[in-house]
Formats: sequence, structure tokens, C-alpha cells
Amino acid sequence: MFENFSKKSVMEVRREPQSSYSVIPVYNEVKFMADVKASPDQNIKYSEVIPTLQKLLELQRAGEIKKITVVADVPTQGKGTPQYIQDIIQKERERVALAYKKRTGKEIDPNSEDFDFDVDRFGNQRTIFFDSEFIVKRIEKIGSKEYIIGTPASLEKKGFEAPIAPMKVEEIFFAPSNS
Repeated sequence: MFENFSKKSVMEVRREPQSSYSVIPVYNEVKFMADVKASPDQNIKYSEVIPTLQKLLELQRAGEIKKITVVADVPTQGKGTPQYIQDIIQKERERVALAYKKRTGKEIDPNSEDFDFDVDRFGNQRTIFFDSEFIVKRIEKIGSKEYIIGTPASLEKKGFEAPIAPMKVEEIFFAPSNS
């Protein structure tokens, strides 16, 4: 796929209609799990994410849909970072500081600017897993914009919620009740 893309000139790529590369697939989860190559039930534009999810939420309230999930890119840094991610990072900083104290006997403040949290003791970049799959709870207006309020799938029982901008949604899945 990359080879085919890279052989095209930039002008050829720009002439392709935007809809060919800026769509969000909406999948029936049951069909998708049976065949991951299955075509989506529909493809929508970013501007259609909120109305589509509102329709799916109505179907969920009517009992026709069991669950709605979105795959989304949620910020892990900056002012838009959801609180649950900030909590996970803080706990990991505290864990690393405690491990450092056990290993060296030296205490270090996990919030210190001098503490290089991003690199482990072997010089490797530290990796923390954050969900990209969210169970859709509702649509909520925050300020003047509408956001998807979702619970990270791995933290469902803890009740964490995160606001998700429609532009961050990559895929939408719904599970019919009759499945």
C-alpha cells in the first residue's frame, strides 16, 4: 500500500476527493468480529460523528443496541488530558520513584523536574498503556462544543469518564442486542 502511495505524485494525491481518506467507519461489532475484513455498515465524515452517535444512543435506549464503542486518540499531555490519564501517570511516577528508592536507597520526588520519568534505568523510553477504546455513555456540550463522553474500556468498572472530541474518533462500533 505504501509503495503504491509513494509512487503517486503529491498533486495526484491532492486531487483525490477528501472523502476517500477522511472517513470514520461505523461497524456492526458482531459482523466485524466474525470477519475483520468486513466492510463497515457505513462511512461517515467527522461532522457526522455526533449525529450518528446520537442515533445509536437512541437505539441503545430503545433496547436495539447493547453497546457502543469508539476508537479514539485521546491526548496524554497538555491541558486537554483527561483526569484519569493524569492519575495513571502520577501513580506510575510514584511507583518508579519507590522502585528507585528501593534500588539505590535514595529518595526522589516523583514530581521533580530533575527526575527523568520518560526514560527507565536502562535508557529505554518508558511506555505506559492508555486505552484507545471507549464505551460511549452520552453526548455532552462542554462550552460551545459537543463531546462524546466515554469510559475507557479497561477501566469500565472504575467509572472513569473522558471527553472525546469528534475529530479524535477513528472508528465506531455498535453491538446489536440480539447478538
